Amino acid sequence: MRLRLPLVSFCLLLLISGCDSGLSGVDSVFLTAELSTDTQASPIRFTFEGGAVETGRLTDVSCGCQLDVAAYLADRGFSKADILSATISSARLVMLFPISERLDFLETAILKLTAPGNSVTEVAQQSTFPQAREVELTPLAGRDVAGFLDDSTFAPILQIDASRLQAAADYEIGLVLEIRLELAGI
Repeated sequence: MRLRLPLVSFCLLLLISGCDSGLSGVDSVFLTAELSTDTQASPIRFTFEGGAVETGRLTDVSCGCQLDVAAYLADRGFSKADILSATISSARLVMLFPISERLDFLETAILKLTAPGNSVTEVAQQSTFPQAREVELTPLAGRDVAGFLDDSTFAPILQIDASRLQAAADYEIGLVLEIRLELAGI
């Protein structure tokens, strides 16, 4: 009889906690969308000439691209209407050109998102750069970006402060963005 009492209590606890979770009305589904290409299937990349960026000052570099998660959601049976919240889970910069360059020429990098009807919003940043071709930016905790995803498209802006640049060189930095989506369950 002793063994049955804890087992019955445990089952009762599971039943009660199961009922509590059903009261919220909506079960959430969490997915992580990785964006490394824009709506035209081109890589997300920021390009600039070394001579056009003043060292020691923050400069906005646009990718001239538009991003969207609609196709990603549709492939999984969801739509933008199902988005409850979204946060940046990772943002990785990849040095593409010049081939020999590493990202340690940067003092600061700030990733921002922009979309019509939304204020430009900082979502990730970094202020230390190793001699590496790839660097993770630190996402800002709790920054909900669902408003950008609801729009038809949104765009990233990379704000950089470079310590040194080759004036005659063309620079190209790629972006791989991961967005954690909370979606209304089905």
